[in-house]
Amino acid sequence: MTYARFRIGGDAPARIEQSLLDAFASGRLVPTVGVPTDVETGWTAGEHILDHDFAWDRCVFDGRVHAAMRMDAVRVPGEIRAAYVAQEQTALRKAMADRGGDAAGMPAKPLGRNAKREAKEAAERRWLEEVADGRYRSSKLVPMVWDPATATILAPATSEKVFDALRDLFQATFGARLQAQSAGGLALDLLVAKGIASAFDDAMPDAFTAAPTPRNLEQSAEVGERPDVPWAMAGPEPKDFLGNVFLLWLWWHTEANEGLFDLDDGRSVSMMVDRSIDMECAWGVTGRQSLRGDGPGRSAEVAKALQQGKWPRKIGFTMADGEAEWTFDLQGDLFRVGGLKIPRPEDRPGSEHEAIAQRIESTFDVDAILLELYGRFLDERFSGTWNTRRGELREWIASKNTARVMAAV
Repeated sequence: MTYARFRIGGDAPARIEQSLLDAFASGRLVPTVGVPTDVETGWTAGEHILDHDFAWDRCVFDGRVHAAMRMDAVRVPGEIRAAYVAQEQTALRKAMADRGGDAAGMPAKPLGRNAKREAKEAAERRWLEEVADGRYRSSKLVPMVWDPATATILAPATSEKVFDALRDLFQATFGARLQAQSAGGLALDLLVAKGIASAFDDAMPDAFTAAPTPRNLEQSAEVGERPDVPWAMAGPEPKDFLGNVFLLWLWWHTEANEGLFDLDDGRSVSMMVDRSIDMECAWGVTGRQSLRGDGPGRSAEVAKALQQGKWPRKIGFTMADGEAEWTFDLQGDLFRVGGLKIPRPEDRPGSEHEAIAQRIESTFDVDAILLELYGRFLDERFSGTWNTRRGELREWIASKNTARVMAAV
């Protein structure tokens, strides 16, 4: 599964009551018939697009609500529109030829502006009639899990269009705001909770290597001693680069400290870089690189990419706590989890409700662990010990490259 994190603001319910489920039911989608609209949205109980049974035992799982947004859109294929226009134009030419008595086999006369407009309007009437009959409607189901206790929603609303639809529907239903939590916004929330948010606005990207050599004179004027992290600067939250440094910090831990972390709840987890690493130059000079395979973090290609100033954008991880094991990809700047595979329970669930509850709990467990580790990273990043840790990260990057050279010799 894939999910992004969303924070709820405003007067959203802080606990689950029947009125909350009633609000979902009132907001179910009743599709418009006969009028082509851009996007129509409404709630379903989550099993499928026609599931409107918002019963307590179907939607509530250990203090969390599972539901889904249905998105409907009417999209008449461009090929259909073009074909209908061509057919109407052909019919007009034939009618004009019949009225004018043109000889058989003579080339048809070109249509004038008014005739073309007439053909287009006739074609539009044809596909509007088909839309009124229900054709060309597509539906999409976007599941979500809402934890009122933490004012958090996890949902695969990973595109701007889907998020905008979910945000608008949630606000219309519950009168509350829904805000996507990328790495920068999440960092600010965590720092505010710790009372150490004063340095957030002044945070700047760190240089873990020397600036890469520009490829041309135009790039030379743009390359400074400190990376500008173009993907973060181009987004809505310039501090999202903190999520990429977090990935680098996790990656370093997997090699320098065997990826072991002691959690606040008494558990220990281990993390391992696995399957994939996507990287991009933090100076915007040396481009992008993706590597797939076993143990990509120790490859010569990745060592060289780090040395050239590339930062991780997304890393595949395997995480285990001694009893359960999860695999997933984490996109640092967006703090987005993708391809999450949760462990099978040792004992067969007693019911479908119990099985869903276990999946939801396991997903939130992963999210809570990542949140705790991100908080620890931020504690270091905004403390007096960061200079020491930054030096260790620099040495680690350099030693990876040196180790490859020594092995080759």
